[in-house]
Amino acid sequence: MNIKVYFAILLISTIGYSQKSGFDFVKAEKKARALISKNPDSAIVFVKQILSHKNLHDTIYGSSYYLYGVYSGFKGNNDSLIYYQKKSIAYFANYPISKAKSLLNLSIGYRDKADYKTAIKHLGEALEIAQKNKNNLGIAMIYGELASNYTYMLEYDKSIDYLLKALDILKADKNFKRATPIKQKLGNTYLNKKNFKFAIDLFRESMIEFKQQDALKNYYITEINLADALTQSNDMKGARTAITDALAGMKTFDDKAMIGMCFSKLGNLERDQKHYDAAAINYKKALIYLIPLKTNWIVSVAADYIKLLNTQKKHKEALDVITSIEKLKVLNSANLEDKMQYNNATADAYSGSDSADKAIEAYKKTIAMKDSISAIEKQMAIDEVQAKFQTELQHEKNVVLEANNKALQKTMETEEARKWLLVAARVFILLLVLFFLRSYWLKNKLQKEALKTAASEKSLLEQQHYHEQELTNAQREIINEKQRELTATALRMANYQDGVMDVINKCDTNAKVTDVKKELLQLVKQQDYWKQFETRFNSLHPEFGYTLSTKFAKLTKNDIEFCSLLKLNLSNKEIASLLQISHESTITKKYRIKKKMEINDDEEFEKLLMEI
Repeated sequence: MNIKVYFAILLISTIGYSQKSGFDFVKAEKKARALISKNPDSAIVFVKQILSHKNLHDTIYGSSYYLYGVYSGFKGNNDSLIYYQKKSIAYFANYPISKAKSLLNLSIGYRDKADYKTAIKHLGEALEIAQKNKNNLGIAMIYGELASNYTYMLEYDKSIDYLLKALDILKADKNFKRATPIKQKLGNTYLNKKNFKFAIDLFRESMIEFKQQDALKNYYITEINLADALTQSNDMKGARTAITDALAGMKTFDDKAMIGMCFSKLGNLERDQKHYDAAAINYKKALIYLIPLKTNWIVSVAADYIKLLNTQKKHKEALDVITSIEKLKVLNSANLEDKMQYNNATADAYSGSDSADKAIEAYKKTIAMKDSISAIEKQMAIDEVQAKFQTELQHEKNVVLEANNKALQKTMETEEARKWLLVAARVFILLLVLFFLRSYWLKNKLQKEALKTAASEKSLLEQQHYHEQELTNAQREIINEKQRELTATALRMANYQDGVMDVINKCDTNAKVTDVKKELLQLVKQQDYWKQFETRFNSLHPEFGYTLSTKFAKLTKNDIEFCSLLKLNLSNKEIASLLQISHESTITKKYRIKKKMEINDDEEFEKLLMEI
């Protein structure tokens, strides 16, 4: 009950903020959650949109940073995962169930960095919250992660114990979707215990369910584990098919850590088939992806690569790999078995390169680790025998008890089913009637709304067309008026020049008026008629001169000025008068301009000028 109340408060607060800001945070978060496992790059777009807003509710910030952390995990960036989950936990301080989810995801970041102690600590905090709130699903998921940590720590019995507890909880709640990752983890544990057949069955079953759930990232991770189990079972063809498919899938998620592991598994396959050069190439690719991440998987991959180089007597290259790994300081965080394999490989490399002291030291470390692992395996074997005995004994008791329970349960289920079948039939008929009534009402309502909308749109379009027509007419009238003014100005200029030139011609025969003639010539030169004309023309046709000169580079400034007079629809006679040239010169100039523009037809020439 407490959980339902909490989620109701969380939903109401989120919706309230969505309405206040105008941005639908609920919708954005739902899209991000739906995409996070299938298409993380698309999901993070919605997360960033949410975080771009300020003064949001704590639950909105907490959920967004939680998703950011999950995205970072998918990309194999554990430092970013830890950073964003810590921010999420801070915002979820007063929301324990959400805080527990963030703590669970935070533990994954520490687990993948091989800091198992810190990971288990945070899982303990999350488990306390889940148990206090009676959150069975949360408890099961936490048990699953605890199992993963114990698997990495080689404590397989603890791992199996937690996984079986998780499965029991999920089966009781009929939450089969959440049971799939638990089965996958159980397969990993049996793989490490070298029970390959059982591991393969669990992996294949999990992959089918992951595909049905569209959880593709988990599908490809499981396929990597399946390839490992098939390799151990000497099914090299099946292993190659699985790891090749997983590699292609991981590239779509851009998970560098998992891509690196795929290349390392391919290296193992090539090595086992004695394709040493191909194996070396794949190991090198694996380290290129893994080294920048400083993940603890580097140790096992490096161990396999160094062993291969030792086999090929390439001890110098092996020492180079050792040097690069030592710089990362990840050896202490690796599990005991990986460290033992790495130390054994380095010892062989030192021995092959005549570094006897270093080789002896590495061999000592290897022997000490082997003793520790042997002790653990011996105790595990004893515990396994005892567990099998107890299981068989309990199984016999359970068979008898289960038979009695089944008979009683069957009788009760028959009566209960009959009662609920009658209730369901009545409810179905009622819902069917309500559905048809509501469908009829909605259909009528939608038709009315559609008619109203169509009428409104038609009226709006008519008004818009009317206003656009009025605006076009007004603009056309203004342009025509300016065109008339410009033509009149040009003609007045021509008439004025004609008058002045007439006076000058009359003065040619009179010696006493020579001075007057000079003054009139000076006056004609001083009046900047073309400047006035050019200013007015450019205000009316601002792009005319630029467009002509751009399209027809051969035209001179005088040619463009001549074209501007033609643009005003002036006759040849009017242009000749304005330019103080003969009528024939006007025609000749027009012909030359057309030739420069490579135009023969007069109509085409005039149409081009009018369209500019």
